[in-house]
Amino acid sequence: MDIVMLTRAGWRPYNAVPDMSVYEKLGCTAVLGGRKHRPIWFVRDDVFCCVGCAVHCTLKRPTGFPLPLPIKYPQMPPDQGYYLTPLEMLERHDLLNAKQAAYCLNVSERTIYNLIAEGKLVRLRGNPVRVRSAEVKALREDFDE
Repeated sequence: MDIVMLTRAGWRPYNAVPDMSVYEKLGCTAVLGGRKHRPIWFVRDDVFCCVGCAVHCTLKRPTGFPLPLPIKYPQMPPDQGYYLTPLEMLERHDLLNAKQAAYCLNVSERTIYNLIAEGKLVRLRGNPVRVRSAEVKALREDFDE
């Protein structure tokens, strides 16, 4: 839970290993006692915070820390999901965009465009692509189980 709270507050994982002198200055019994797992450090600006034990040491501009390297993520994080269930979305909205319709039918956006091309959904004029939620609801009830 501490990690979630730190990342929400703008802290980022520190992706380097501090010198042992840091732990000696702190008197960290977790590291100096020979614990297998190394502590997890987070950084925000020039402040470092350790969540390796219950003490949660916080250091400002400490010595013994290599410069933090940029974090390379393998891909962009996925879009955040919807807070409404598909049924709630169909009840609350008269019109849906392609992404919302795909969510309600549990299909891809490409499938929504194919359903429009097949005439099973009617595309309303204008951009972005919008369809009536009543039609999506009818399609949802027609799916084979």
